[in-house]
Amino acid sequence: MRSVLMLGLLATGLAHASATPQDYAVQWPVQAEGDAAAYVLELDAAVLQHVTRADLRDLAVFNADGEPVPFAPWPPEGTDDELLEPVPWLRVPLPQAGQPESLALRLERDADGRLRGLDLRTNDTAPPPAERHDLLVDRGEEPPTISALHVILSDDAALPVNLRVRVSSSGDLVEWRPLVSGQPLVALDDNGLRIERLKLELGRTDARYLRLSIENEGSWPALAGLQTGRHLRSGDERPWQMVSLAGVAVAGQPGMFDYTSPGPMAIERVDVELPTNNAVAAVQVTARDHAEDWWRPVTGFIAFRLGSNGDEVRHVEPAVHLHRERQWRVSTQPALTRPPELRLRYRPERFVLLAQGPRPYVLVAGSVRAQREDYPVKAALAASSSEPAVATLGAMSDAGGAAALAPKRGEDWQRWLLWAILAVGAALVLVVALKVLRQPNQSSP
Repeated sequence: MRSVLMLGLLATGLAHASATPQDYAVQWPVQAEGDAAAYVLELDAAVLQHVTRADLRDLAVFNADGEPVPFAPWPPEGTDDELLEPVPWLRVPLPQAGQPESLALRLERDADGRLRGLDLRTNDTAPPPAERHDLLVDRGEEPPTISALHVILSDDAALPVNLRVRVSSSGDLVEWRPLVSGQPLVALDDNGLRIERLKLELGRTDARYLRLSIENEGSWPALAGLQTGRHLRSGDERPWQMVSLAGVAVAGQPGMFDYTSPGPMAIERVDVELPTNNAVAAVQVTARDHAEDWWRPVTGFIAFRLGSNGDEVRHVEPAVHLHRERQWRVSTQPALTRPPELRLRYRPERFVLLAQGPRPYVLVAGSVRAQREDYPVKAALAASSSEPAVATLGAMSDAGGAAALAPKRGEDWQRWLLWAILAVGAALVLVVALKVLRQPNQSSP
């Protein structure tokens, strides 16, 4: 039995033989300054395009002795979510043409200090036209910082809506400063397709009062309400990156186009750029890995480009759940004859390595036969009082080259030796069992 145990241990050792940098296709020197105990690396598409696995397990770090260094993903503290909150608003009548905007204010507030009534009168005793007015938003005492206003149209709002909106801010209803201008507010029906852009981008503001004014001809449609949009602080400060992909028409499928992503980036936003202006199409986006036969749904929306000469209005790109697939497909209706540009937005992957062994360290990527072990790096750092330092990458060079990406052909002596050892072990177990069965029962009379 001892021989069987030794054979099993030998087989296990062969099966888990340590990888080397030569088992990976490419490498980068890790530029880690100082004597920190841990370092953080940000890896974008320039690195991820060399990764073969969707779980990023063929990324690893080795020290100068060729030994693997503890290296693991460093996940963000949270996700970016937009919190939508309704806000009270009032119509502010505008003076007639030629009249100065010298206004007398009569304000009524509720117990919480919010506006309940507002009466604005010009110097002229004639009432202003009811169809021309601004919108005044009161966000209350100590309002949080917001980045957008969402306009909700009433069910009986008259279409089409094609306005440009200016937003001003104030803290006292007396002094106003411009916040943004030229923001499109669009709602159209085009051959059964509903085209909408009802989100006003504000940048960042914590002003209590917001005033919405129409810049071009037209009047406000019937509104069901207004909502502020603010991003919940998640602690994820990674910058957004974008890859733009060109499509290829799918044979026999009008309006359908295929795209290939350069690597398994964590895609969180998907958009398409229609090939011509003044165009609209219903878009369905799906994705899959190379080895899969079916397509996963990603998102669907109405894509449009309206206007020209620098005054173009586009749809708002949708946020999606995280996707790492390499193959993407866009279906359009009505069927486009030219492929739209597919735009995928992601944030760089963040990994942390522990400074273990002699330097320099090297990051390796791309392998069909080696993978990174699981290291409890985050637990180790949680017990430390110091934050990881930032490391960067030098120029890429070959490690194992194309051989690391090619499946082994011909005789793989380690695999065959492993099978031989397991076969010998099984034979020994069988021999021992037969000997035991053939021995006479010593306890029988």
